Amino acid sequence: MNLFGLSFHHFGLAVHGPEAAFRYLAALGYGAGQQLYDPLQQVNLAMRHHANLPDVEVIWPGDDPSPIDNLIRRGDGRIYHLCYGTKDPAGLAAGLKAAGIDLLLVREPRPAALFGGRAVSFHHIPGFGLIELLDEGNAN
Repeated sequence: MNLFGLSFHHFGLAVHGPEAAFRYLAALGYGAGQQLYDPLQQVNLAMRHHANLPDVEVIWPGDDPSPIDNLIRRGDGRIYHLCYGTKDPAGLAAGLKAAGIDLLLVREPRPAALFGGRAVSFHHIPGFGLIELLDEGNAN
């Protein structure tokens, strides 16, 4: 049972460059989705979709410093975040707090080009890790 109304959206995979990840995911039956550079997120992004497996967002740096630079210095090809959709980000924070779960803001909500301008924010949950929240409350 999901107490917080979250829906799983994708895994976030950080890489130095996308080619090897694309080959592996294609061999698993993943198809290409949208690919772009998002200046607000400061990274290159590409979605990969599969009919029976979770979506994977492949993330790699652009020419300027990016939020994943330190992460990929420690090793290539890491799942570093899980993304969940939520229709009520404020209510989610209150629900987690009521359940005794800390939700620490890492990066404030910003429009995400890969998701049609819907806001995404990043949070740390101690003892779990980094999550991305995709605001589905304003989804078209």
